[in-house]
Amino acid sequence: MDVKNPRLSLKDMTDEEKKTRKREQQRIYMAKRRQQDPEFAEKQREFVKQHKQRMRENPEFVAKEREYYKNYQRQIKQDIADMKLKITELTK
Repeated sequence: MDVKNPRLSLKDMTDEEKKTRKREQQRIYMAKRRQQDPEFAEKQREFVKQHKQRMRENPEFVAKEREYYKNYQRQIKQDIADMKLKITELTK
């Protein structure tokens, strides 16, 4: 169950808070719309699929994505090694 925050005046919000609020409201709206309208949901899935295909043809995007995943894998391995080290220190 979603807990709604009390309404805040837009005047009291910073520009960043306004953007965040709008993004959250849009995300909720689109999720609800996809849930209620299967035809719309299918169109959205098809659009995302086509967009991803176009992006995969862009060499800059592919290189950036590969670099991201290399760093991600490195970070995961480092985090696991750190956790193992902490566990061994705690069990001593």
